[in-house]
Amino acid sequence: MATTPFWHDPPAPRRPPLDRDLHTSVCVVGAGLCGSSATLALAQAGIDVVQLEAGAIAGSASGRNAGFILQGTAERYDRACAVLGRERARRVHAYSLENHDRMAAFVRDHDVDCGYRRAGSLQLAGSDREEGELADSAALLVEDGFEAQLLHGADLPAVYRDAGWNMGVLLPRDGEVHPARLVQAAVAAAEQAGAAVYEQTPVTAIDARGAGDVRVETAGGTVHCDVALVCTNAAVGRLLPWFADKVDPVRGQMLATAPAPPLFERPVYADHGYDYWRQDPATGRVVLGGWRNLDPDAEVGHADVLHDEIQARMDAFLHRFTALRDVPVTHRWSGTMGFSRDGLPLVGAAPGANGVLVGAGFTGHGFGFAWLAGHALAQVALEGRHPFADELPPRRFA
Repeated sequence: MATTPFWHDPPAPRRPPLDRDLHTSVCVVGAGLCGSSATLALAQAGIDVVQLEAGAIAGSASGRNAGFILQGTAERYDRACAVLGRERARRVHAYSLENHDRMAAFVRDHDVDCGYRRAGSLQLAGSDREEGELADSAALLVEDGFEAQLLHGADLPAVYRDAGWNMGVLLPRDGEVHPARLVQAAVAAAEQAGAAVYEQTPVTAIDARGAGDVRVETAGGTVHCDVALVCTNAAVGRLLPWFADKVDPVRGQMLATAPAPPLFERPVYADHGYDYWRQDPATGRVVLGGWRNLDPDAEVGHADVLHDEIQARMDAFLHRFTALRDVPVTHRWSGTMGFSRDGLPLVGAAPGANGVLVGAGFTGHGFGFAWLAGHALAQVALEGRHPFADELPPRRFA
């Protein structure tokens, strides 16, 4: 059974589906953060662009997350350095901060009402081992020119000490946002710049005959275009089979409470990032997600369904905070993320599909990379390359 996120209550008005054949320069498939960023960049450049969304704007992972804007990859920085190498880890980390800056500029320049706030994020250590890992990560971040602050004992807010944590790391350049409203605002801005957007329009096939002759097929009509951008994250393998074994659909469980007393000043990660929560500044609701590690095999797939045992563990977790013990849960939902095989996004030309570009595999950090990825795809479509796409091309798995 499909679940409704807090971010889509009430739902936004829908645009009509595609009902005829069209000819355009670029067709963008998917209206999440990446696809909407790409559509906006193309429309602002004066390009004739059509955007197709299978369901609703921000209806998939981009509107089913916690609204965190975090720097870096899904791995802590020390682990990223070990896996990627120090210099490449630094470059990728810097791109995530560029991504945030670009989103913040859009929110400011368009006066977007999306609850955006840049008060940092907090990583909490739940064991002596994790304390050491977070301290090592913070030290490497500072050495490489980023900001990180260790919080020990009394430096850690009392709400966390009272719940059993003793140490954390503050990353002051992180932020939070109402994710669906941000994406919806980007689509609206793209339409104002000339883009044509269709919702409720699943793409059934992409016939890539070469750059200049790509056909994006739907039940209501075919979009003939020079270039297609497939920005469907976890679902990319359904349209482009080459990606089916390179981007896995991984489900995350979420809930939101009724308005609660002020407790949390910024987004929080705990237990190596498996547990995460924040308090929506506009409503006071606590939004909580995670615990996928309790049953990782079951939390794979495209269906947005609830995992009752994980949801029960999330309920129990709320009771660690005295002020939340009598606050009811009002919304429960899940969402499917696209996890790449190396934990990094895939951005650029789709192998074996001439004229098709892809933005996918954001591995739970879509709001850390997807806005920049959309901008990069637009630049690749227009000019042939972008440094971010050069860094993370899909062909690295070829």
